[in-house]
Amino acid sequence: MIEHWTTRHISPHRLLVLIGAAVLLLGGLAYGGYLWHYWQSHISTDDAYVTAHISPVGSRVQGTVLEVLVRDNQDVKAGDILIRLDPKDYEIALAQARAALEVARADLKNATVNVPLTDDTTRSLVQQAEAARAAVQDASRVAEHDLEERHGQLKARQAAEAATRASVGMTEADLERARLDRDRLKELVQAKMVAQRDFDHADAAFKVAQAALDVARQRLDQSREETLQTAATVRSQTATLAQSRRRTQEAEAALANAQSQRQQVKVRQAQVDAARGRLAQAETNLRQAELNLDYATIRAPVGGQVTKKTVEVGQVIQPGQALLSVVDLDHVWVVANLKETELTYVRPGQRAAVTVDTHPGLVFKARVDSIQAGSGAVFSLLPPENATGNFIKVVQRVPVKLVFESRENPRHLLVPGMSVVPTIDIH
Repeated sequence: MIEHWTTRHISPHRLLVLIGAAVLLLGGLAYGGYLWHYWQSHISTDDAYVTAHISPVGSRVQGTVLEVLVRDNQDVKAGDILIRLDPKDYEIALAQARAALEVARADLKNATVNVPLTDDTTRSLVQQAEAARAAVQDASRVAEHDLEERHGQLKARQAAEAATRASVGMTEADLERARLDRDRLKELVQAKMVAQRDFDHADAAFKVAQAALDVARQRLDQSREETLQTAATVRSQTATLAQSRRRTQEAEAALANAQSQRQQVKVRQAQVDAARGRLAQAETNLRQAELNLDYATIRAPVGGQVTKKTVEVGQVIQPGQALLSVVDLDHVWVVANLKETELTYVRPGQRAAVTVDTHPGLVFKARVDSIQAGSGAVFSLLPPENATGNFIKVVQRVPVKLVFESRENPRHLLVPGMSVVPTIDIH
């Protein structure tokens, strides 16, 4: 009875519609199941963008732009010449630095030659002064010895003179006694109280005493003369000793002066050190001048594409002034800002697919490189301060770096700043 009702009341057209609806329902359920299973193992975000190494190019020296050899969006290689500055000032500075270097080398050579010359000269002066001092010291010692001998001789002469004077006194006394004896005997002879012979003996004794006195007086005169000569010799020797001592002092002063001149060796060595320092400074100045001349030619630091060119011929530029940028399109990557709740199973090395609205239908292969150690808010210019008492929890986003697989951007289709949609396979 049921079969009879179905065949009689459902038309073929309606049967096709029902079958189609059933097929669509089953297909939708299957697709929904697939999407559910897919997003259980994948995460994606549209808060992602392409970035790359952007190298700003500036000048390291001041100068006038003589030539600009690139244009906007031109591809360049690392080391290619981008800009030439007027090099005349730096060429002159380099020539001056080279001349200063030669002067410094000559000064060092002269200072180096003077050290051994001064050393030999001052050493010779010291040796001569030491020899002269030794000679005058020997002469002074000899003079002192001779003076001591002369003093001894003077004392001996004075003692001899004193003895001679005493002898003269005794002889005078003998003569006076002989004279008195003769005079008494003369009176006695005249009174015929003694014999003439006694008087003759007394007279002879008187004459002998008178002769002895003459001899003693001659000896005294000779002794006085010898004493005077010896005293003069002592005075002369004393003067000689004083002169020898003055010469000794002069020799010691000359030796001290020669020894002080030995300090000139240290002075010369200090001049050598100073000249060596000036030479090092001149070499440094030369290298700096060479670098400045080389800096007048501005080259590409990396290979890439020229962007943001703001330099023109004739422009006077300053050190550090930005002139253009070079973007390395061979090494671009994606920074995806994922919610912190999506990072549970994200690990470095996981595969990812990147799509971009600029090139629909293209899928770029990538992989997770690293996860930033902090949310984007932490490194912002004004990080949030939540210790205010009115805290509201907000899901933070953490930057994740995705790098493209090799040869995924050969035509440089991806450039910095593009918004992309990365999908990470977290299985």
